[in-house]
Amino acid sequence: MSIPFDPTLVLGQIIELEKIDNLKKLAEIQKPLELAFAKLNNITKTSYKLKMVQNEMRNLGVKEHELKAFNDELDNVMRKIADAAIQYGVIALDVTKKVQAEKLKQGQKTISYNIESPLDYAKSSVTQFPLAYDSLTFDVQYVRNEENEDSSYSHAATVSNMSSTRRGSHRGRSSDDSAFQANSNTSNQTSNHSIEGTVVISARATHKNADIIEPFVLDPEKAVTAWNYTYPKDLIQVDPKSIMEAALDDFNTKPDKKPALNILSGCTKSSSFTGLVHILQKESSKSSQSASAMAKGLKNAQEMDAWTNATSGGYGNSSSFAKSAKSMMSSSKIESHCTLICQGLIPSIVTNDVVSTIKGMDMDPEAVMGQLAAIQEAGNQGVNSSMETQQEEGKRGGQFMTLNSEYMKNSVSNISESQNDKNKVIDMNSLMTAFESYVEKAMAGESGIPTSFYFKRLTKSDIAKCYLRNFYPSGITSNKDAVSGQLGQKPEGEGEE
Repeated sequence: MSIPFDPTLVLGQIIELEKIDNLKKLAEIQKPLELAFAKLNNITKTSYKLKMVQNEMRNLGVKEHELKAFNDELDNVMRKIADAAIQYGVIALDVTKKVQAEKLKQGQKTISYNIESPLDYAKSSVTQFPLAYDSLTFDVQYVRNEENEDSSYSHAATVSNMSSTRRGSHRGRSSDDSAFQANSNTSNQTSNHSIEGTVVISARATHKNADIIEPFVLDPEKAVTAWNYTYPKDLIQVDPKSIMEAALDDFNTKPDKKPALNILSGCTKSSSFTGLVHILQKESSKSSQSASAMAKGLKNAQEMDAWTNATSGGYGNSSSFAKSAKSMMSSSKIESHCTLICQGLIPSIVTNDVVSTIKGMDMDPEAVMGQLAAIQEAGNQGVNSSMETQQEEGKRGGQFMTLNSEYMKNSVSNISESQNDKNKVIDMNSLMTAFESYVEKAMAGESGIPTSFYFKRLTKSDIAKCYLRNFYPSGITSNKDAVSGQLGQKPEGEGEE
């Protein structure tokens, strides 16, 4: 919980004591939550210490049956941690509800107004005195999870079929050669990368330096004006008779019952730091590519006997077909949520770069057509070379199958990072940097919000005496002195204090 704070309580100004009472009420409501949190932390620290003792005993060779009583107590402590955590959660919800109700009852504290302070700012100053103590209590919870998953699947296949027919007669020989080849290629790639992290920091510090207005010098005219504004039914008149009567103290009324101007003249300070950052970054990409080519050819050759006609000839036909299909999907998602509440000082807050990457496939039309041509040519080469080979090795009846490497190389497009952006975000490192800055400024002790208040009570008599000392320093010896005093003019020959 944050420190109860009212920004309308300003050092050197006239304050209403009810505002301090309101802060005390909020602090009382938050007290059960602070005690429950301290209890949970104490039991948790005890469990860590006991686990370390347990490990030491095992390292020293103590048998498990000898540690049974100790282990039972440790289990009991773990159960108490669970009970304390549940109790803390219940109290937190209850306290939050009560604090909200109390704040609604007290009204807003953002805008306020009052008569100007009777303080003489030119002659007064704020001085720091080491009257209090430095302390720091903080709790940090940090979780980070990073996952990366990559997978790739590729498949390539080549199917070839070659046949040859030989015919002979008294006129000569003829042959028919045919070939068929089909190539196919499939490639799938998947990549998933995610980073998720959460850090929660809560800290509270007290500062040893107290701010005290010293010297504390009043402006008598401003003091009279402030009194008359605050107590219009009990005005201070500045004529000689009235001011002398006002200066006479009333000893029949208790000091705490007398009307007075309460001026905040000093305070000790504290500060708090509560921060939460949750960041989620997900990047995924999925690509699928497939290509296929088919080629077939037919060759017919005739050879005439030399005694008839030494001629030979051949003719044939061929056809080829190629196709390619590609798909690519890439996404990048960044979510960042930061909450930072600092009271008493403002730490340095810096952003960090988070790189998001969108992947793309080389889909240039000219390059795609070149790939198709290369695929088709690879199929043709396989058919033509297979037919020639079949003719040379026909007697052996061999079967021919080839997988053209150029086909594989030219059928797959490159996957590249088509977009790579740096985004400024508040992440976990930003919160850690802010906390380091908070600790440094807390150690300096120059800032803070007031948690202990010192105030001066100025009664009607105190203000009248101050007025007399400034404008009637030697008493009233003439009508001129009386007139000058009522006009707020110092007697001739009297310098500034």
